Amino acid sequence: IADRQAADWVIRLRETDDEAVFESFEAWVCATPENAAAWSEIAQTSHAIAAAAAVPSARRPGHGRIRQAAPGRRGRRLAAAFAACAAALFAVVAAPDAVLRLRSDYATGAQELRTVRLEDGSTVTLAPRSAVSVRYQAEQRHIDLLKGDAYFEVARNPDRPFSVTSRRIETTVLGTGFEVRSAEALVGVRHGRVKVETTALKGSSRILTAGEIARADKTGALQLLGTDPDNVAAWTQKRLIVEAQPVSTVVDALRPWYGGVILTKGARLETARVTGVYDLGDPVGALIAVSRANGATVQRISPWVMTISFD
Repeated sequence: IADRQAADWVIRLRETDDEAVFESFEAWVCATPENAAAWSEIAQTSHAIAAAAAVPSARRPGHGRIRQAAPGRRGRRLAAAFAACAAALFAVVAAPDAVLRLRSDYATGAQELRTVRLEDGSTVTLAPRSAVSVRYQAEQRHIDLLKGDAYFEVARNPDRPFSVTSRRIETTVLGTGFEVRSAEALVGVRHGRVKVETTALKGSSRILTAGEIARADKTGALQLLGTDPDNVAAWTQKRLIVEAQPVSTVVDALRPWYGGVILTKGARLETARVTGVYDLGDPVGALIAVSRANGATVQRISPWVMTISFD
């Protein structure tokens, strides 16, 4: 539907100077990410958006080629409309991060990797767009992973247990280095041992050792996986390792490492599979590599808006 609407807007904007029509267009393009992606796709490039060059004039009798519309009031207005939309989409991402910082003791922004040393000598490394709150008491140490991914190196103290709670899962440390991914409800162990329990299903718990991973599904059941221990929390070395994962999952993993908004479109985002190792320090390059390998189209609308679409 958004594609058809975008095509209709091409015709309407070419044939009018009516202020009300431009205002309606601005409202439509900013209404949903699908609309913004559809418009960016039909415009092809940010230059085309700025100059309205994606809107050709009608072929005239006696002329053998289609003349592109020259930059002018329409072009400037389209550029302003898309810039406003992109800024609004960027705010959708940035605003929740600002609120999260108020709730947390430590937080990171987009593209920020941060290691914090806690009062007991333990360290926590936060992936981009991640946040934790710390609750240390005399007899216990507790961390709430509010968002994102974190890797913990825990100072051993049997008399003062160390635990981490995140989405659907709680981890109790028995002296170890491990990661927790909030969105995936996942715990992976690089070295040592941890006890993993789910909050939704009583009695569902496992002891994990080096190279073991547990993921809690929506019912609370634990799914066990294995990997090379060196691959646990590979993101701390800015590596993304994926094996037979949907494109949508890979894009979601790259979002925090990109300093803006990534818009996606197409059913194949869920069906196309990706295997490989990608550089999180170059999220744009990683997105382009993933997309090209699966026949998707990538467009960089501005320094902080990208689209990935399958035809």
